[in-house]
Amino acid sequence: MDDTDITELAKGMVPFVRECVAEATAVPPELAEQIAIAVRMLHESPAVEQRSEAPRPSPKVTRIERDADGNFVPVYDDQPI
Repeated sequence: MDDTDITELAKGMVPFVRECVAEATAVPPELAEQIAIAVRMLHESPAVEQRSEAPRPSPKVTRIERDADGNFVPVYDDQPI
C-alpha cells in the first residue's frame, strides 16, 4: 500500500482522521489492512432509518409495591405521559 492508496482511504474518514492518515508516510501492513477494513465497514453500514412518527412516551410509575417474595414491583399509570 503506497501513499496514494492511503490518501484514497482517507477520503471517506472524518476530517481529523483524514488529515492524520493523509500525513502518514509509512503505515505497517497490519495497520493498513485494519484501516481498509474500517473504511469498508463505514461504507457498508446500513442507512439510518427515519421514524414516521414520534416514539410513544414511557408510562409513568405511580407507586412501587412489594410482591410476595419481598421484591419491589413498579405499578404504572394507565395513561402515558
